[in-house]
Amino acid sequence: MLDKLSSSKKQHRSINLLFVGFPSEKVDPLLSLIRTGRMSPRGRHVGTREELSQALSERSWDLLLCTGNQDDPHLAFTVANQLSLSEKDIPIIQLSDDHSPAAQLKAYKEGIHALLPSSPGELLLHVMRHLINELSVRRRLRQTEAMLEVAERHYHERVVSSHRATGYIAENQLIFANDSLVELLGFEDAHQVTQLSLDQLFPPDDRVAITDTLSKLYDKHEPVDTSLDLQVLGADNSPISISATLQTNRFEGQLCLALSIESEYDLTLALGNRDVDPVTGLKNGTYLMQRLDETAQRALSGGHDAHLIYLRLNDYRQIAEQHGNEAGDLLLTAIAERLDKAFGAPHLTCRLEDDSFAVLFQHADSADTQKIGRKLFRQVSELNIPFEQSTLSTNAAVGIASITDSAPPASELLHRAHLAADSLDEGTGCAMYRSLASKSPVNADQTEEAIKRILAAITDHRLKMMFQPVVSLTEETEEHVYEVLIRLQDENDATLAPNVFMTAVEQSDVMVKMDRWVIERSLQMLKSELDKGHTNRLFINISGRSLHSKSLLTWVGSLIDELKIPPRQVIFQISETDAASELEKSRAFTEKVHAIGSELCLKHFGSSPNSHRVFDQVNADFIKLDASYIQDLDSDDMTIKEMQLQLQPVVDKGRTIIAPMVENNKIISKLFRCGIQLIQGYYLQPPQETMDYDYFAEQ
Repeated sequence: MLDKLSSSKKQHRSINLLFVGFPSEKVDPLLSLIRTGRMSPRGRHVGTREELSQALSERSWDLLLCTGNQDDPHLAFTVANQLSLSEKDIPIIQLSDDHSPAAQLKAYKEGIHALLPSSPGELLLHVMRHLINELSVRRRLRQTEAMLEVAERHYHERVVSSHRATGYIAENQLIFANDSLVELLGFEDAHQVTQLSLDQLFPPDDRVAITDTLSKLYDKHEPVDTSLDLQVLGADNSPISISATLQTNRFEGQLCLALSIESEYDLTLALGNRDVDPVTGLKNGTYLMQRLDETAQRALSGGHDAHLIYLRLNDYRQIAEQHGNEAGDLLLTAIAERLDKAFGAPHLTCRLEDDSFAVLFQHADSADTQKIGRKLFRQVSELNIPFEQSTLSTNAAVGIASITDSAPPASELLHRAHLAADSLDEGTGCAMYRSLASKSPVNADQTEEAIKRILAAITDHRLKMMFQPVVSLTEETEEHVYEVLIRLQDENDATLAPNVFMTAVEQSDVMVKMDRWVIERSLQMLKSELDKGHTNRLFINISGRSLHSKSLLTWVGSLIDELKIPPRQVIFQISETDAASELEKSRAFTEKVHAIGSELCLKHFGSSPNSHRVFDQVNADFIKLDASYIQDLDSDDMTIKEMQLQLQPVVDKGRTIIAPMVENNKIISKLFRCGIQLIQGYYLQPPQETMDYDYFAEQ
């Protein structure tokens, strides 16, 4: 259940926003601002209560932004009341010229979650992140409650028919007993048993142990999972010796203690090696999850921080395929011996899956843990194991997740460690999991520092060019199309993704300088590919700040002429929200792009409430959908017919449509039926440093 919740949580998706009471021209600047916070907004503008009701009935919304106006000064209160009557849990942010303490108090009383200035700037991004995170927690709790209720019902059905004697204890009495327990105690009817108090059920010495366990459950609010050797009193008041497990449970919505009496068969299994991995001799993943649950529960009380270290062997599967399972087992055994030697008690080393291990590291200091993780990575990567006429070695990825007083369940902790390992740009090294909150927008000092860092990276040639293929769905073509993406190498040559360094500079003039650097370097690399006989085309992103530059495209035209590049091979890409905010400048920019013989792509199509107005006025050659549409289509939140209706104006004008973030092959047939011509995403290929997509090479 928790695996399902944690996996659904980690799917990247857009933020669905409702804008109420704003003039149409005010919405897109807000969307542009939100996008600078590395969020993916998809907005809808509603002007009346009827339109709001319609929007609420159509889908789930993550946030509602509203403003007051002279015609309806009580608009925010009306909206909050309408959401309450509709039983919709949607945070509300009101933007107002009056954001005094008195106005804020009034807003909170009316059900508004945050009252901000009319021009909120970066403050809006911080508040949005906070409210959306809280909403996500509430949604997950509701999902968990629903799924827990189903799980409890299924568990109880098994208990009722089980041969294992089981009962539930609450409020100092037995509130349920299955037939096996009734028979064990020598009663004829379950009703007789469920009337028994603890005084009637246990002798005095054992009653103390049960009472202490109940106190731990009810008074200290600690989960219970323990085994005890006890005596219970039968129907004739004679003592019966039992071995029992006591666990936290719920029965008909009531917190209780499940008393389960072990049979001889259960005890035999308990003495077995169910928790040991047969290849390495280490504990297995099942045992890890039990211990991880215990560690997370202990950490919640404070003062018991720990870390989970996840180790993935990147080349294990290839070694097993090339050299056989014997070689794979030899590699696993050698690494297991290293781990077992390096991490003694109180730490726990386990083998998780075919290619991965985990260490439950009982140490609170994150800096020390990262040093250990980096050392582990180096030792595993440098390991050479003789095998027949060759040696076995593997690259590795190490991901670390902190276990603190705000720790999530065990499955989520493991998922976080996975994510940390997956975040490594080259697939190797050591990384710490960082939550969304730790990636919040930066302050003014950090912004200035980030700008200096970017300028230094440009000067020192530490901006790295990456290329992701854009592939045709409809026909084979001799042209090989890529989108240009960038990564930043820090002073230690570690590669940083854009969300780490772009937020601080996206609204500054340094973006124009960065755009120029990317354009110049892209065109130089394109020239090199063309000289090799490749017919490559490049999508090059242009920031909103560069739309203000009067000299940019004049310089680009001169550079294209100087390098003797056919201008059609260059496609400039601008965001729909930037275009909507600066419609005149975007239209002029597009005309200049066409004047030099290049083409233009409008990305994030459909994210703005003014989407089709922008499309009508900006003469784009390519339309790249907002990623949320692909996710909605993939999850069946949007039908093929609905997508076709959304795209009909684009199809009618004969524009080329691109679907980004294609992550699996199931979605491809749907995209084809929707009339989409080009696709892009990790399913095809992650961004690479070279333009060498295998499919293009085979054509």
